[in-house]
Amino acid sequence: MTSHMTTADILWRLWQAGKSLDTLPPDMRPRTRAEGYAAQAGLPQASGRDVLGWKIAATSSAGQQHINVSGPLAGRILSGQVLPPGAVVPAHGNRMRVAEPEMAFMLGQDLPARAQPYTEAEVMAAVSGLHPSLEIPNSRFAVFTEAGEAQLLADNACAHQFMLGPPAPDLWRTQDLSQHPVLATVQHA
Repeated sequence: MTSHMTTADILWRLWQAGKSLDTLPPDMRPRTRAEGYAAQAGLPQASGRDVLGWKIAATSSAGQQHINVSGPLAGRILSGQVLPPGAVVPAHGNRMRVAEPEMAFMLGQDLPARAQPYTEAEVMAAVSGLHPSLEIPNSRFAVFTEAGEAQLLADNACAHQFMLGPPAPDLWRTQDLSQHPVLATVQHA
């Protein structure tokens, strides 16, 4: 077993137990973004779950400053972590204590890896739909703002739970989504 797989196993066990740690042991701690992503890549095997999609954390400079990272972080949305619309989401044990209204883009076709980046037009042509969604992030690090980006990447970019809403009407393609207002309400159980 590689150290990356051992790191993924440790983080998955913590995830399942609802426990945290201050930092990974030195011999298992990723030091770079590439090492963090390599450890994260072991999470599907460690968990026995499928990757259903991807999330992007820290997309704004404010978000990056908050968790002390140098740029956006990609994470995997794993089966078993997707909640049905309207599900009750307990806050107990969630160190991040936030629910993030999101816009989830569904791809209707694959975008295989290639040397040159895809253009925005190519990506949008691959999108089949838009859904309102809710991400409930969490971290396996007790003080996630001090964990550093390599460990946060290994920690699946703080991915935890995800809720996908119904498809939005197709008129979303004509809207400036960066200016679209979002309204979220919280119901206490």
